[in-house]
Amino acid sequence: MGFFQSKFRNLALHKVSSTRINVVLLKIEDEQIRGNDTLLDSNPIQSGKIKEKQRFYMDIFKAQKVCKEIAGVKVLQDISFCISQGETIAIKGSNGSGKSSLIKLIGGIYEPSYGIVERVKMNIGYVPEHFPENIRFSIKDYLHLIAKINGKLDQKVNTKIVSYADIFAIKEFLHTPLRKCSKGTKQKVGIIQALLMEPDLILLDEPLTGLDQTTQSKVIKQLRAFANITTIVLTTHEQVLINELAPRIIEVDKGKIISDSFVEIKEKLNIIKAKVPQNNLLQELTFVEQKLLGENTIEFKVPITESDKVLKILLERGCSIIELKEMR
Repeated sequence: MGFFQSKFRNLALHKVSSTRINVVLLKIEDEQIRGNDTLLDSNPIQSGKIKEKQRFYMDIFKAQKVCKEIAGVKVLQDISFCISQGETIAIKGSNGSGKSSLIKLIGGIYEPSYGIVERVKMNIGYVPEHFPENIRFSIKDYLHLIAKINGKLDQKVNTKIVSYADIFAIKEFLHTPLRKCSKGTKQKVGIIQALLMEPDLILLDEPLTGLDQTTQSKVIKQLRAFANITTIVLTTHEQVLINELAPRIIEVDKGKIISDSFVEIKEKLNIIKAKVPQNNLLQELTFVEQKLLGENTIEFKVPITESDKVLKILLERGCSIIELKEMR
């Protein structure tokens, strides 16, 4: 593991030999960074194994008979599994079962004491369960700093920060020091800093902890937008995350994987009823199911992820929305 050379003391923005990981600053005690952000080389997976479950994508992580010991205690034992590009995986287990240790192994924060781990070089956004205390930066300055460290500080980053702050309802706190923010607000900032990195892999340790129900729904919606494009691995006690996001569930107990299974995720749909003045408009919406209810009245069955897009098209073409509801 390497660290930035800087005036910061205890700046734990972890770098590992097989991946690059964007980890929130654990403790910041100064105001500027010096040194460079060198991306360490990695060895890509050599096996060439392709999994059928996830659209024949390649493996980005593979563990073979891995054990992790900390202070003589085995926190992970006999771990063998792989992760394919584009998967969304939920890791379940009771407190102390090894969920967080497993997610740290995937990200490269932990390296195995025994066994073999192979990782593809990738950009990783990591959200720990507990956000670090006593960060003196304001939320906005902190997010700018993380973007700068990871080479993402461009003209669009400020727009993205404001946009995410608006989505997660923390816009009014952008200039508030993080150390003065509530646990829920810190959790939102942790999620935003991961999404800002446009990561190849997002690791989330209990991401809904401390969030109200409205914000939980927003987090799920944002993660759903990344699903299949970005690999997502999360630990959770909340069944809603599994139901909404994760077709693959890994259960951990006493540091061992006791089950690894796939479940069918039923896509949620919205029903949109609209007055459509021009029939040729329907040709623009062939990607959704349509039903004629009466003269110029059309019912659309739309995946929730596509609802905003369909509504935008309808309103821009002068249609009147009669009803919008979730299909039960």
